[in-house]
Amino acid sequence: MIRPARETDAEALAPLLAQLGYPFGSAELAPALAELLSDPAHHVLVAEDDGEVVGFVNANFRPQLHHLAPVGTIDELVVDEARRGRRIGERLVEAVLDEGRRRGADVVEVTTHERRERARAFYRRCGFEATSTKLVYPLR
Repeated sequence: MIRPARETDAEALAPLLAQLGYPFGSAELAPALAELLSDPAHHVLVAEDDGEVVGFVNANFRPQLHHLAPVGTIDELVVDEARRGRRIGERLVEAVLDEGRRRGADVVEVTTHERRERARAFYRRCGFEATSTKLVYPLR
């Protein structure tokens, strides 16, 4: 089941983020999640299996002048390692695409680290196309 995230989901999201190499505790995550949930531009969903959170996606939709419409961005998506291959990630992506259509978005974008080859293959299977290169300037 896919549902909107709640502030109380921070405890379940922490171990999922740790699987990606971001080991935050739920106490650190809770205020960040609360901030996302209070921002109407963000769309944060969780996937549940028998009442247990097994994945989540954090997307946002913001207007951009060069599109003259909102552009959706998938900022984070993770499915528990033990539950991958069951179309949970695909259902989360489909839910974001549906929300993008509802909001009149022009496109939905996603960035993956160059070392995450499986993630890029996953997004290609979902219909995403490689169209640009992202450059990053670290501030800290």
